[in-house]
Amino acid sequence: MKNINNKFIKAIRYFSVVLVIGLASCSKDYLEIDAFGSPVVENFYKTPADMEQALTAAYNPMREQYTSFGQVWSSDLFMGDIGTDDIEKGGLSLADIPFLLQKQEYTLTTNNPYLNFRWDINFRGVLYANLVLDNIDKVTFTDANRKKEIAAEAYFLRAYYNFSLVTFFGGVPLYDKPLPYEQANIPRASKADTYTFIEQDLLKAIQDLPSRFTKPSSYQGHADKGAALGFMMRVSLYQNKMDKVKQYGEELFKLPYELVALNTIFQPLGEWSKESVFEINYSSNTSALGTAVPKQMMPRTTDGQGFGFSQIKQNLVDEYEPNDPRLSAFIFDDTRVYGTGHYNKKYAWKPFSGYSIPTVGGQLNSDQNVRLIRLADAYLMYAEAIYKDDPATAVQYVNKVRTRARGTALPTVVPDLPLTLNGQPLLNAIYHERRVELAGEGLRFQDLIRTGRAKTILAPLGFVENKNEVMPIPQTQIDLSNKILTQNNY
Repeated sequence: MKNINNKFIKAIRYFSVVLVIGLASCSKDYLEIDAFGSPVVENFYKTPADMEQALTAAYNPMREQYTSFGQVWSSDLFMGDIGTDDIEKGGLSLADIPFLLQKQEYTLTTNNPYLNFRWDINFRGVLYANLVLDNIDKVTFTDANRKKEIAAEAYFLRAYYNFSLVTFFGGVPLYDKPLPYEQANIPRASKADTYTFIEQDLLKAIQDLPSRFTKPSSYQGHADKGAALGFMMRVSLYQNKMDKVKQYGEELFKLPYELVALNTIFQPLGEWSKESVFEINYSSNTSALGTAVPKQMMPRTTDGQGFGFSQIKQNLVDEYEPNDPRLSAFIFDDTRVYGTGHYNKKYAWKPFSGYSIPTVGGQLNSDQNVRLIRLADAYLMYAEAIYKDDPATAVQYVNKVRTRARGTALPTVVPDLPLTLNGQPLLNAIYHERRVELAGEGLRFQDLIRTGRAKTILAPLGFVENKNEVMPIPQTQIDLSNKILTQNNY
């Protein structure tokens, strides 16, 4: 039995359905009869238990992002990193799933359905978080601390969803409360204003969230102070606010996180380990509570294990130093089918991991948690933030990651960087370390964009500067807004 709160994730799915039904029920004036079996907005948000249920619903879009087909394909693990020097589309053939091929070749169109999935999922998340924040003060709590925690989790979630939007689309409409349908069409904010809104929400989350290390294991899956600090580091990094990366990194490192053994990180044993800063819980104990990621990534062999998408490119394989244990820990080979022959071991089934093929709810229903931030990432963000002003300390943080990678091997394997390393050579070493340590975790495209390297590294793959840094706003959403939304450079 995996150590996650299955009751929590079951509730996520149920109460998000309840919330949608409730919102739909109150949108038709002619439906004046009482609802039976499902709460509607008018008679909900009355008790602390109602607020717990509403918060649970607000987590559902986060979970949904890595399920099924269009949903998971619109995630950073697929639509995000396909088309980089790390990830090939894969599948059955070049023509398999042409809308993913658009990202690989940088020929994205405004009617790409996976962009609409991304938009829809995350704006529903914003709505659900806003419903919590808009109603929580109407409820009397006997536990004042829990009330603050619920609000803080909702602020974290709203920041998370807006961050998922701004990294794909640039500036987006900003909603700080639920709006009636007739008032919901508002213009896009600037990218800078969108990031400011995200930062404000994360600051509120950091202030009132507890650390999961002070909570029972049933709390796992909830956002906590470490998750908010970790995301604030990433939000700051993507804006080149290195002083803030340093500040929030030092706050994060006060919490009892630590690196764990390399061969456990992406195994069942590694879920919510001391290295995990935040991850999304999944379970295959009940239908539709699992993730589709392993099924989509496993090789498309005749035994029907996977669909073979998001394959690892040879260019990434070649980036690993000789005998680096991470190459075999993170990547496995299968040359029997179409593609590069290299696959992401971080999201795989037996015999490549300790996870079994799901037997309940179909093979798109895996119980493997999706890791969103881990301590190694935070160490490398911190090193990048301080490499100019404090290169010796930056080297030490990079070496923490390299030492863990080396394990019990000789010091000549993934050797420590010299403490005298500085300047551009040190920055290049940090870039290298991020690439090999975080391979296949959906971060490569944004790393290349934020550091200005995309225009040279991705140009041979079709990337166009001042265009492909962001993706098209879905034309469906522009039409629904009565053309209030403006298009990116597409």
